[in-house]
Amino acid sequence: MKAILVVSILAGGMLGLIVFLDFIMGTAPDMLITKALNPFRVMEPAEYVIVLIFSLFFGIRLLRSYLKKRKAENGSQTN
Repeated sequence: MKAILVVSILAGGMLGLIVFLDFIMGTAPDMLITKALNPFRVMEPAEYVIVLIFSLFFGIRLLRSYLKKRKAENGSQTN
């Protein structure tokens, strides 16, 4: 329960900070929340590539860890 509360407070604080910074930079008031909730709308094509590479890297590491763990479990069952 504490973890959910902490994550919610951090997410709300970060969203508030993003909205505040956009307000200071002069973003139209009707676009503040929309811009904060849809970050992919303002990304450049190069940033899409970086997000894709990061996602692939994370997915490959996760898959490799899973396969290593599965192989270790199968090796211990056969002995």
